Amino acid sequence: MFIFKVRGSQGGQAEIRLQALDWGEQGATTFICDSDRLAVILLSECRSGQGFFELLSGTKPMYVEQWLEYLQEAGSIAETEVHIYSPLDADYGALCGLDSDQVKELLELVYRIGGFNRLQIMRYLKHRHSSASMSTRYNPDELKRYRHLGELINQLIRLKSSGQ
Repeated sequence: MFIFKVRGSQGGQAEIRLQALDWGEQGATTFICDSDRLAVILLSECRSGQGFFELLSGTKPMYVEQWLEYLQEAGSIAETEVHIYSPLDADYGALCGLDSDQVKELLELVYRIGGFNRLQIMRYLKHRHSSASMSTRYNPDELKRYRHLGELINQLIRLKSSGQ
């Protein structure tokens, strides 16, 4: 999960949460803002190096990062910070609305079914912050496999959130 915290140049604060395993994976977005002015700035004509994107319908963390950097350089927002949480973090379950026993059980099942082990996941999560490192350490099939893991976890969290 990626949590971007934003402080507006004319006041206000916002939080953008993306449920994604790495920077290049599209994930569900949660948006909270205490200022209409800041919300309009953050949600209007979002663009990244890949063109325009819709923030609220779900996007990639790298697009949000690029958009926030652009807004900060333009003076539209004062400050941004990002926090990245993984399913292996102790407080991850609380962030997603799952208790720790559910997360532990879920991850154990996913690892077993997908043929993952804890060391592989730890290594992947360590390198996911750098796209250069990702491209040199993992071939396209391996990256796809890890992204499927992220999609599975996201889908299970969505199901839990909707009460299904």
